[in-house]
Amino acid sequence: MKKYTILIIFLFLTSLSDIMAQSIAHYFVQMPANMIPTIKTETRKDLVDFYQNGKLASMLTSFGGEVILKELTDNYLLLQISDHADIQMKILPLTDSTRVLAVVQTVLAPLKHSTVKFYSTLWELLPQIAFPSLTYRDFLDMEKGKVLGLSDHFNDISLRNFIYCKFRSDEPQVVVYSSIREDIRPEIKKDFEPVIIDSLIYDWNKGNFKNIKP
Repeated sequence: MKKYTILIIFLFLTSLSDIMAQSIAHYFVQMPANMIPTIKTETRKDLVDFYQNGKLASMLTSFGGEVILKELTDNYLLLQISDHADIQMKILPLTDSTRVLAVVQTVLAPLKHSTVKFYSTLWELLPQIAFPSLTYRDFLDMEKGKVLGLSDHFNDISLRNFIYCKFRSDEPQVVVYSSIREDIRPEIKKDFEPVIIDSLIYDWNKGNFKNIKP
């Protein structure tokens, strides 16, 4: 509780210059250059302008690659920065008057994997807020595994821990997908198929994520 109170005070003090509620487009344009060094501020402005005017929001990066603004709402943004990487931004309410920014960076190499970090609306990193720590076992139905006699073998499949996160544009929720189906050995995939959970849904509530049923 003390940790949460300190976070609220910090965010209130750092957001005094940002009292008026801004859309995600504003924070995207204001994003520090070191977070997306190949996409200049003017390019970001143009991407937003194109999207909002119903045009294809595609521009060249500083290195000549193509960047595409795929989705944009008041509180959510999806930016494809290459054929193998994208960035999501999401505004999440902490209290009635304070908000935080979630940034999801995803790479495909060859399995999709996301990292999630949180920032104040002035782009200070907020290590106090943590995304749920998940392993491949979270995507296996333990109860069904017991019934099928598989639970003793869950530790034997040795899967890599790749997860892909996708925030919902219209709700403070994130869907987390597992790479189990792509990563599991073909010779045992059929046995484990009934217990694989493809995705988990987490609801954001005042700085914490709570798993909810799909």
